[in-house]
Amino acid sequence: MCGIFGIISTKPDLVVGRQIREGLERLEYRGYDSAGIALVNNGKIELRKKSGRIAVINKHGWFDSTPGQFGVGHTRWATHGKPIQFNAHPHMDCTEKIAIVHNGIVENYQDLKKELLLRGHKFKSDTDTEIFPHLIEEFIAKGFSLKDAVIETVKKCHGAYGVVVIHADTPEYMVVARKESPLVIGIIPGETTYCASDIPAFLPLTREAIILDDDEVAILKPGEVEIFRVYEGTQKEISPFEVSYTMDAAQKTLDGVQFPWYMIKELHEVPQKIKEQVQIPQTDLDEFCKGIMESDHVFITAAGSSYYAALAGKFQITKFGGPYIEAILCSEFIDLVPNIPKNSLIIAVSQSGETADTIEAVRHARDKGDAKICSIVNQIGSSLTRYSDQVLVTTAGPEIAVASQKAFCTQVTALTLIGLRIAELYHTLPPMEIKAYRESLANTSSITKQILLKQGIIKELASKLTEYNNIYFLARGISYAAALEGALKLKEVAYIHTESYAAGESKHGPIALIEEGFPVIFVAPPDQTYSRIVGNIMEMKSRGAIVYSVVSDEDENVTSISDYVIRIPIRKNKYAVETSIVPFAFSLQLLAYYISIKKGLDPDKPRNLAKSVTVK
Repeated sequence: MCGIFGIISTKPDLVVGRQIREGLERLEYRGYDSAGIALVNNGKIELRKKSGRIAVINKHGWFDSTPGQFGVGHTRWATHGKPIQFNAHPHMDCTEKIAIVHNGIVENYQDLKKELLLRGHKFKSDTDTEIFPHLIEEFIAKGFSLKDAVIETVKKCHGAYGVVVIHADTPEYMVVARKESPLVIGIIPGETTYCASDIPAFLPLTREAIILDDDEVAILKPGEVEIFRVYEGTQKEISPFEVSYTMDAAQKTLDGVQFPWYMIKELHEVPQKIKEQVQIPQTDLDEFCKGIMESDHVFITAAGSSYYAALAGKFQITKFGGPYIEAILCSEFIDLVPNIPKNSLIIAVSQSGETADTIEAVRHARDKGDAKICSIVNQIGSSLTRYSDQVLVTTAGPEIAVASQKAFCTQVTALTLIGLRIAELYHTLPPMEIKAYRESLANTSSITKQILLKQGIIKELASKLTEYNNIYFLARGISYAAALEGALKLKEVAYIHTESYAAGESKHGPIALIEEGFPVIFVAPPDQTYSRIVGNIMEMKSRGAIVYSVVSDEDENVTSISDYVIRIPIRKNKYAVETSIVPFAFSLQLLAYYISIKKGLDPDKPRNLAKSVTVK
């Protein structure tokens, strides 16, 4: 959660306030409840912060005109304390010499705050973050340097943090620290150093980056970085790398076309991203697949859309001859699997690689049960990649819209590739069938492109669905994962209450809510569940439901009993049908986007949500 962007530079005529504001805007997908900037200005801290979106706060250049030589900004997703001005970051100490921004949660902040209050400290917010500047203030009063004061402070703080600290009396450097919350550093050697919670903040300025690891503190000087291990007290060698993608990937322009929203631009990227995903070398899959087949127990874990991709992947891997895989939401993993069986393997799926619950689950499995960790992740260098034995990187690239679509589509594609490679390595399917499945999987790129070219019916149905307050999504088999994804997207970007069920379960309670005019969306490919889904449609229709169905291009039976249909142009063979979950889910993602637009909402920044959930 939360966007952090800081700068320290020797560059002449640099308008620091404006550049920090621009960097924060590139991170606003991480949080947009409030924003603030703190700059060191000739021995004092200049602080400006308000609730609301950055563009509104800075309407008259309020952030841009902040005076100062270096500093840090923050855009917030609220955890502790309401999203109002006095809870906005940065926060300061009693002397107003120290300012800090923070991403994460300090689990023992209440105890620390009580101690600080007893020692006379005055607090101005309801946040857990504010304990940081007061603790640092105390250590500096005892004679510690700013760096050492930060080290001693983070040792006292339990939980997750990515923090940036500036001090009015320390103009030569700023300090950053990280534990379980992402923090990256960008550098122009000899001139400027940046820090941020995600790379896009500084990508237009430099592509040379450094990933800060857990339990590390860094001193940032202009164009210079020193990293120290918190508990060992040793200095770490710097390992910069060049970011492989350009800022074009994080803009609203694609192939010369300017899009109004990131969400629709990223939906238009899906065909190419699937094409890139299916081209990954088989050698990249081999160790991943061998680990799965050689384990006695295999779990797959994730959250949100990634969990629905995991459900689809579990289905595909098992269908193609892989082992039984138990799918568990990462937030429930520790409670449901307190004792990790011997020779276990965990498949962790994440867009950001920083999802706190996913990381907690894999650390539990690794530390308590010595499980092998294989991750499918979109961010190279993220925390999840560093906790993993094997990593398969998805090709989605930067996602700026809070609601994920590219990541889901590439995750399902990657998991299907794993299933097919297992079939190939362990001879669970004939070679000609594997070839046919791979060709059909590759063709999903073309199918999603065709859906984009013929999206008029989706726009039309979006207009019809806009006024509903409640919608059911029903499906069977692997399509249940597509239904879950479609329902989630409508919740996220259109604020419509949706529920998704395996269609057979609809008779066990949900059907009680069906009355005349209740909308039900069915995902109905012509697979082995087709005849049963027809029966479920009739059950709903006979009770007055309005039936919307997503079907194959040549469908007749479901079409004849549906009120409205979206047609997916898949070939009429089992290979195309059994690899078609991405196009079916993709059409529902597109539907959610157009319903959001019809309702006059912002699909890129849904209320109460942030892109990367780095708190538990």
